[in-house]
Amino acid sequence: MFYNSDEELKNAIDNTGTSVVLEKNTEKLEKILKNAILVEKQTADGMQEVIDMTTTKSKTKRYFIFKNAEKLSVVCQNRILKLLEEPRENYHFVLQTTSPEALLQTIRSRALIYAPLNLNSLERAPEAEKEVFELAKRLLVADTAGIIDISEEINKKKFKESSERREFALSVIKTTIELAEKSYFKTGNEAFTKKINGLIVAFKGISENGNLRLQLVANLV
Repeated sequence: MFYNSDEELKNAIDNTGTSVVLEKNTEKLEKILKNAILVEKQTADGMQEVIDMTTTKSKTKRYFIFKNAEKLSVVCQNRILKLLEEPRENYHFVLQTTSPEALLQTIRSRALIYAPLNLNSLERAPEAEKEVFELAKRLLVADTAGIIDISEEINKKKFKESSERREFALSVIKTTIELAEKSYFKTGNEAFTKKINGLIVAFKGISENGNLRLQLVANLV
């Protein structure tokens, strides 16, 4: 969903228990959410502190802003999962990030994602080398045969070190994720969110030395 003004964003958050807001920093959020608690301690203990602050009922609205939520570890995200899934009345949790794909699917599926329409960021192409960008565009819409062709193409590309091939492949996947995000926000087509989920798993597998072709085919087909 999109917003054009601070007022629209405030109203959206007030009507949502858990929100993912695509802002580069928390400045706007801190301005419109008066007395919000800024969560910067990205540790298990920090998440427990938030949980401890939300155990009682509240007659007034309380806001918690998770700064740079994409940096939260899987352990931290799992620690607050139930909190985000079933927020108490008058509690609002806002995850500020520009990389929603880094959040657990279980969180993204239960949150509403808000993007600023006035930044024209949806029309801006990802910053990537031409070859990476072209492969990403193909990967975004590729069928099974296309995914295999792209993985073979990357495998056959000559690099001095094998690690360079892995980094190149990760750049292609990262750019494809950004394209998928922009496509989802422009069209609302859920197929793009499914693509993002598969790309995230493939990115993680390849970054951990998994086989490039197997990771792409297994997670995108």
